[in-house]
Amino acid sequence: MDKELEKNVLLAVEENLDELKSIRDYLYENPEVGGQEEKAYNRLTKTMESHGFTVDYDFHNIPYCFRSEFDSRKPGPVIGITAEYDALPDIGHGCGHNIIAATSVGAALALKEAVRETGGKIILYGTPAEECFVSKVQLSEEGAFDELDVAMMTHPNPTNMSSGRTTSVDAWQVDFYGKASHAGAHPEDGINALDAAVHFYSMIGFEKQYLKETNIYGIIVSGGEKCNIIPDYAALQYIVRAYSTKNVKKARDMFERCAQAAAAATGATYKIWSNEPANMSMATNHTLSDLFNRNYQRIGGGDMPDVDAGGATDMGDVSHRVPAIHPWIGMECPDFDLHTKEFAEATMQSAGDRAIELGAKAMALTGLDILTHPDLVREIKKEFENEKLRWL
Repeated sequence: MDKELEKNVLLAVEENLDELKSIRDYLYENPEVGGQEEKAYNRLTKTMESHGFTVDYDFHNIPYCFRSEFDSRKPGPVIGITAEYDALPDIGHGCGHNIIAATSVGAALALKEAVRETGGKIILYGTPAEECFVSKVQLSEEGAFDELDVAMMTHPNPTNMSSGRTTSVDAWQVDFYGKASHAGAHPEDGINALDAAVHFYSMIGFEKQYLKETNIYGIIVSGGEKCNIIPDYAALQYIVRAYSTKNVKKARDMFERCAQAAAAATGATYKIWSNEPANMSMATNHTLSDLFNRNYQRIGGGDMPDVDAGGATDMGDVSHRVPAIHPWIGMECPDFDLHTKEFAEATMQSAGDRAIELGAKAMALTGLDILTHPDLVREIKKEFENEKLRWL
């Protein structure tokens, strides 16, 4: 790595650190849930424009989504960084998206200084509603990230963790339709949709144990209004999580079989549909991840252990389109959990300052490695292509 360029990149993060902290503070003080991030969107887009980035507003017709670019006008790698900025209802920034936004901006501004010399392009994507509408899923499906050589983001966490596995998540509602009748006078005329739902619930309970590393939980959300009327409608809702997207597909096939059997047993009909957004598992590019980890450790961030996160992120969908990483930056609060007010408060303390600086510097140094070593891009892409077959 060019030592002068490295020095300039690190200095750029330090020079912008007060502005990055003010972004973090502003988002904390003005928390907006997914789909309502007007203030965050305006603050971030104005920041990028003020630093010489061109901005596409409402990118892919998604409200509060943006694409900002600094193009050297010279050939070179295209590096993408994603920013999240939605908060949680009642909790605020208990997932630390205020830190994510600040860190991603910091890395993008630092890499701007590098591409002037190396060539290439830096793109910062503002991706709203990670907690609910998972905008990176739509962007991935529509090819928004296909322009990239690599994609990166960092996520604050109670402790350091290397970019690794997250779960695929899908959500399904199963509706059963029968025929209402008076349970006392004419039970023989009815078709009990609730009976179908109960059969289905029981079968799923038996069958799900055979799916490896798959978590399936559901509830009955509708089962009739009065006990003397045979219900003509019943519904269940399920969340399915698995480290393998293949296993989510297997679960969907299992749902179909069980619904068919429950309907046949009772005479009901059924419909299965997605009632919440889904996202894919994180397919970490380990060549890129190892590069980030070395840079993070070199600047004093500490070890990055390989631990499966267990949660879900729409960065997973990005990782199935381009080589990507999602490392977790420790906030020195191992007793706190994500999605709590305590973690939200921690983002405003010195550990939050440290996470912004270290995350931005490590991403910027990783980007600089890629900009200055074409062989790294080839190695990263070779791994990505080799791994594709395992996802099918």
